[in-house]
Amino acid sequence: MYALIDCNSFYATCEKLFRPDLKNKPVVVLSNNDGCIVARSKEAKELGIKMGVPYFQVKEFCKRNNVEVFSSNYALYADMSQRVMSTLESLCPTVEVYSIDEAFLYLADYPVAMQNLDEYGRKLKAIVEKYTGISVGVGIGKTKTLAKLANHAAKKYSATKGVCVLTNERWIRRLMQITDIGEVWGVGRRYKQRLNKLGVETVYQLAICEPEKIRQHFGVVLERTCLELNGQSCIGIETIEPKQQIISSRSFSKRITDQHELTEAVCGHVAKAASKLRQQNSFCGFMSVFATNSAFSSSERYTPISGQYQFNVPTADTRVMIGAAREVMSKIYIDKVRYSKAGVMLSGICQHDEVQLDMFDTQSESEGNKRSELMALVDELNSRFQHDRNQQATVFIASEGIKKMQTWQMSRELLSPCYTTRINDLVVVK
Repeated sequence: MYALIDCNSFYATCEKLFRPDLKNKPVVVLSNNDGCIVARSKEAKELGIKMGVPYFQVKEFCKRNNVEVFSSNYALYADMSQRVMSTLESLCPTVEVYSIDEAFLYLADYPVAMQNLDEYGRKLKAIVEKYTGISVGVGIGKTKTLAKLANHAAKKYSATKGVCVLTNERWIRRLMQITDIGEVWGVGRRYKQRLNKLGVETVYQLAICEPEKIRQHFGVVLERTCLELNGQSCIGIETIEPKQQIISSRSFSKRITDQHELTEAVCGHVAKAASKLRQQNSFCGFMSVFATNSAFSSSERYTPISGQYQFNVPTADTRVMIGAAREVMSKIYIDKVRYSKAGVMLSGICQHDEVQLDMFDTQSESEGNKRSELMALVDELNSRFQHDRNQQATVFIASEGIKKMQTWQMSRELLSPCYTTRINDLVVVK
């Protein structure tokens, strides 16, 4: 048996958490540079505000309806997510963090839960909400796909009171018959269109298909979904594997036309990517640097630039990687282009014991150890003192520039306080 715990309207709920005055009021959260609506509270959904709509199109509507609007506060969301996941880990020995607001629990490893699944599901919901203030839905089923389906029912049908356990075959069949095929985990928009053309419109119609024929027409992924809907587990709890590719990129709040500023932005992304690399104890052998102007501008030609650098010996040293990025930027930069986005991609990633050394490298083993120790110290200082990832790191490479002086940084005019990660933003009760 699997349980799926999914936070309700997570970003919007985090914004409401420390603002009692926003209870029962509509709240929306915007994407990077305050572009589109990416999260809505229940009240905002009831007003008819659509997901992904550009904010400027509904700005006046939000004002007329007293909708509270926030820029994305990633530091707050990440910290609250960690609190939710830590709580779940204290309630079940096997937890797979699926996304920032979702987690799978493998209940077969926890006999106490198996004794009364409904009671355990309600206990999960109550404790998470009590400890964190975040409302969650709980779905339990024989497979991950059925747990996802149960979670959908828990959130959609008020009679479940936020917890749905799918063990009764008659209930499972009835739920499948009234649920659109697009709600199934693994069925995207394109799959849905193709299935609809074949007359498959409900989950039940997919479940009774022959898996072999589904595989012939759609591939092994949808075949697994079909088998999972019939109670045959094909997707187990996944362990966290080191990433084989790391990307850091972001759009600017305004166009960059200066080479120095663009290089600063790229170096900032190199530092972030290198930090992620070290977190998984990996090394990078290949780095791509890229930047581009807007592909949708009618007044200028689309001019993307990119360059690559291959390290003689795989590295995770931010200084070495920034030096390489600066070298690449000096070669690929094109003048008089209004750049709107830049970033880096790391590949050729390997673990410490897989590093192939260069026989002509004059660096001694002790020098290599000193480099690793220095980077470890930088990471430790930043982890200890930089409690808000949106601010400049405590220790950083000068080539990244001073963040407060960079006018092109992401625009977030409606940012809420970092209630849980910045001492000056702690809630004061009078």
